[in-house]
Amino acid sequence: MVNDYSGHYSYNDDTVRNLNSYHIGVYYCGLITTDGGLIPLYIGRAVSEDGIRGRLLDHLRGDYWPGVTHFGYHLCDNAQEAEDFEASEISRYKPKYNKLGK
Repeated sequence: MVNDYSGHYSYNDDTVRNLNSYHIGVYYCGLITTDGGLIPLYIGRAVSEDGIRGRLLDHLRGDYWPGVTHFGYHLCDNAQEAEDFEASEISRYKPKYNKLGK
């Protein structure tokens, strides 16, 4: 089951390091709109034992998206569910930094 959205959190090292999520899921990295929504610039999935926290830390170390200010996520029950949900969300939002056919 895809769980409710959690976020928006500041996309910085301190916030991500303190995130208590080693869970499987789909995460959104983006910008906050004037009405408080999140415009996703990148959508990814976390399916390893390091979970969402680990994937976000990887991204922060690489400084892949300098314009990203916030993130949020949905927890999923298993890797296949996360993969399917990620694909549907990429199709839905068409984020700037996701590559086609990934």
